[in-house]
Amino acid sequence: MRVSKEVRQNAVDYSMKSIRHICENIGPRESGMPKEREAQEWLKKQIDDNGWADTSVLEEFTVSRHALVGFTKIIGVMLIVGALLQLLTLVGNSSLTLAVNVISLLLSLASLAITVLEFLFYVPFIDKFLPQTTSCNVYAKVKPEGEVKRRIIINGHTDSAYEWTLMKVRQELMVAVLVVDLLCLIASIVIFNINLAKGFVPLWSVIFTSVSAVAYIGLFFVCNFKVLSPGANDNLTGVFVAVGALKCIKESEVKYKNTEVAVILTGSEEAGLRGATAWAKKHKDEDDIETYIISFDTMRDYDYMTIYSRDMTFTVKNSDEVVALLDEACADPDVNHPLKHGAVPFGASDAAGFTRGGFKAAAVAGQNPAYAPYYHNRRDVPDELIPETFALGLDIALAAIDAFDRR
Repeated sequence: MRVSKEVRQNAVDYSMKSIRHICENIGPRESGMPKEREAQEWLKKQIDDNGWADTSVLEEFTVSRHALVGFTKIIGVMLIVGALLQLLTLVGNSSLTLAVNVISLLLSLASLAITVLEFLFYVPFIDKFLPQTTSCNVYAKVKPEGEVKRRIIINGHTDSAYEWTLMKVRQELMVAVLVVDLLCLIASIVIFNINLAKGFVPLWSVIFTSVSAVAYIGLFFVCNFKVLSPGANDNLTGVFVAVGALKCIKESEVKYKNTEVAVILTGSEEAGLRGATAWAKKHKDEDDIETYIISFDTMRDYDYMTIYSRDMTFTVKNSDEVVALLDEACADPDVNHPLKHGAVPFGASDAAGFTRGGFKAAAVAGQNPAYAPYYHNRRDVPDELIPETFALGLDIALAAIDAFDRR
């Protein structure tokens, strides 16, 4: 690796202090809101004032910050209304029963569509119907000495998440609530179709939908819009892997002949990868130059550092070439820490947004997928940082840049 151990350690120290500064002086950074913008501007100023990049820009885009996790409250209302309407079938009026079954079925189908498109596939399905604000990405580049023939980009997201109330209690509780409600929803759709076909509603059906209405109440406790995670680990650690890499390259006076090194500090990742998606759409015409993107997210749990070759709850396949580059970086003598490969089991990383936008991308993350008590809640504070894990992420990023340039 061309960057010395001392320079890398200085970057780690700087990053730990900077993360604390942002958490304590700027605070939680809600997607598309002023605090996110303030953090992005502070980061851009750090890059500009220190000359860590040759160019940097703020690129704005529109976001509906409540759509991704707010869908739980929206479908919660729809499902409870649809379930309680079934009580009207007890009146015994055939026309009323038909109307109720049709309305309940339509509400259930709409809820399932919103869940699949917004939460599973991160499609902006209901975004246009919700309040919209302006978010932004920071895009900074270090030019090579000669013609740009290849580009490698290090990415982290600046925004922080709404607190996931059930997750704060226990991860298994949130998963259980979502699974139970999904099963109730699917069962209800089947029951409503059967009732429509038969033309009447049996009593057991009304009892089941009434019990389901109680289960759906759990959807209102998935997230709390009034409380945000400080986001020290998720994902200021990923942000400073990117910024730290620029710092190390500049201070080591490393020059690349034909490789452009860049960083993307995305906004609104927690709102559904909206920053990565906006960047990929804006820069889709730049694919004439071979571009690799590495997303770093939550450099915290050392033993769980993983290269994510599949993303978005297994539905997106990231780039084999970028995964191979990361394997090569992990084998660098200054890193010497091979990482296992995995799939993002629940949710997605920015890498999925870049991949779906036509770019070669993969992700590296260090989070225990079974239990991370700081994840998406008020516990994700600077005191929860683990510098050793962050240092490993920074080393992998720098080694990947070197390996990419050698190619």
